[in-house]
Amino acid sequence: MDYDMPLYRPPSEGRSLIFQITLGCSWNRCLFCAMYKTKRYKVRPWEEIEKDIIEMAWLQPHARKIFLADGDVLSVDTEFLIRVLDLINEKFPQLERISSYAGPTNLMAKSLDELRAFHERGLDILYLGIETGNDELLKKICKGATGSEIIDGCRKAIDAGLRMSTIILLGLGGVEGSYAHAKDSARVVNAIDPQFLACLTLMLGPYAEIYEKKLMGGNFKMIDKKQTLVELRWFVEDLDLSNCRFGTEHASNYLPLNGDLPGDKEKILNLIDKALGNDHSRLLRPEWARGL
Repeated sequence: MDYDMPLYRPPSEGRSLIFQITLGCSWNRCLFCAMYKTKRYKVRPWEEIEKDIIEMAWLQPHARKIFLADGDVLSVDTEFLIRVLDLINEKFPQLERISSYAGPTNLMAKSLDELRAFHERGLDILYLGIETGNDELLKKICKGATGSEIIDGCRKAIDAGLRMSTIILLGLGGVEGSYAHAKDSARVVNAIDPQFLACLTLMLGPYAEIYEKKLMGGNFKMIDKKQTLVELRWFVEDLDLSNCRFGTEHASNYLPLNGDLPGDKEKILNLIDKALGNDHSRLLRPEWARGL
């Protein structure tokens, strides 16, 4: 099986067998994201997908976790995706779960019954980048959905039996928009009540100046290390979730954290406060290690 590179998957899918159902991203307009800018979106032909599944069933017959790539498999026609899921279940009898990325526009387009049909065929976890709950910022970054629409799409998926793994992108609002970004993001996450929640930090490298001046415009200025921690605290202190695994272990973050919410909320806030204090150096990831 040959992959069409680049190939992306969540860190938690590091040991999963990956099948590319689509190439690229059907939306592919988010200003902060460069993941699929080198690809033209398309759904791969059935014959190619079928060949990959049959081949890997011979090579890895005991696969337990499968991730469907590329960016948003829910963009695929429902009957086509059901056909893919049925074949995967037929060929991998020890399968425990199937997962994929999900974009808000495609999640909104699928009905509750369609999502239930996917879940009945083993689709278990959807990874969705909320990025921010602030509607002005969502519009500015061209996310393609409002906070309310993201809530509705995610709640529909949860009602269908799927588990949601959601992402908030620290720094997305810049210095001036940091507080509103944190508070609105917590509000949207609380309304979704996902099973998994992660924070990543906006990293643009040599493109930071272009992003600040040409894409975001106005008075946008990237936040620094301390401001990132302050924003994280503003966000976490407002979280009110029923049963969620929370983490900031992604390499983009300065402060790696993990815990279960609501139980570990105070512990997480105390660690953020400690990192903001004088004795913080041993808690923070060095700059050279970010992004590795």
